[in-house]
Amino acid sequence: MARSVFPLDRNWLYGGQAVTGCTDPAFDDSGFERVTLPHTNHTFSWHGFDDEEYQFVSVYRRHFTLPEEPKKRRVFVDFEGVMTAATVTLNGEMLGEHRGGYTPFSFEISECVRSDGDNVLAVEVDSTERADIPPFGGKLDYLTFGGIYREVSLRIVPDTFIENVFAKPVDVLRENRRVEVRCSLNGQKAPYAPLTLNAELRSGERILASESREVLSEGGDLVVDLLLSDIGPIELWDTENPKLYEVVARLHEGSRCTDEYVTRVGFREARFTPDGFFLNGRRLKLRGLNRHQTYPYVGAAMPARVQWRDALILKHELKCNVVRTSHYPQSAHFLDCCDEMGLLVFEEIPGWQHIGDEGWKALACRDVEAMIRRDW
Repeated sequence: MARSVFPLDRNWLYGGQAVTGCTDPAFDDSGFERVTLPHTNHTFSWHGFDDEEYQFVSVYRRHFTLPEEPKKRRVFVDFEGVMTAATVTLNGEMLGEHRGGYTPFSFEISECVRSDGDNVLAVEVDSTERADIPPFGGKLDYLTFGGIYREVSLRIVPDTFIENVFAKPVDVLRENRRVEVRCSLNGQKAPYAPLTLNAELRSGERILASESREVLSEGGDLVVDLLLSDIGPIELWDTENPKLYEVVARLHEGSRCTDEYVTRVGFREARFTPDGFFLNGRRLKLRGLNRHQTYPYVGAAMPARVQWRDALILKHELKCNVVRTSHYPQSAHFLDCCDEMGLLVFEEIPGWQHIGDEGWKALACRDVEAMIRRDW
């Protein structure tokens, strides 16, 4: 059975200011407000407010039962973004803390989730401007707001699963164009049967290229490279014709498909030269704007359809062909729409004219890696 992903965006309970014991499973949350993610910890006037209004530690709780039996399966909870530091517990057991509001993070809950009965996921959200977390420590020219402002999901995967896929088109303007596919596997123990990894390049239902490799695994993390070649004619991705292809990676244990991971790529060559910017060998004048993830009333907490709408406005109403994500990694929904609409993206990590101490720098480097691994 391949992976299952279940959204956890509805039926959260928001308690406002965190108090002692609020993450305990037995804590009385009957008076909490029922909310849907994305959610802001404070709503605002559209024309004026004090930024300290959202700078406090809040608490969110989510009761859930597992949607399927997790025997011989691993269970993760995935957060797309929490502003700014999240301390997460499940059934009273500490899962960990994530510092930083712009990059996704996950916790494995296989050992502490109950296969039957109620589970209580609790998140304490520190939305203060902490000097130990980028971009804080100096003066910012933008607001960060607070809350669980991006989506949360439950992911159930096999013991060995595909953690990430990097699909890189190379030599796209030549007849020998190809796609280098790097698959990161995550496993806890040796599989019961031989593993085979297969990758396909697809245009709709049509398979343009494929390759399979046997995987020798004794458990643990593993990186497997595959090469998709002999592709034949393709359409280049361009700002006026943003053609995308799918790369589908499948993991087989014996004859059984146990996991699948799908990502999208565009064939394009981008070069900056002394004579200007060239896309696919053609000089292109870049016309763009900066974009902040800020909205009236709710700060940064907007769902996919509104993130998409911003990209459509930039492309069709403001006639841009490039956007800069000032000054942090933004919603994956926004970036997906940019891919589909033909908007180039200049992406940044959290920061603005300030570099902190060694711990701050370490988090900034972690944000670089997290941004690249999410958006490549």
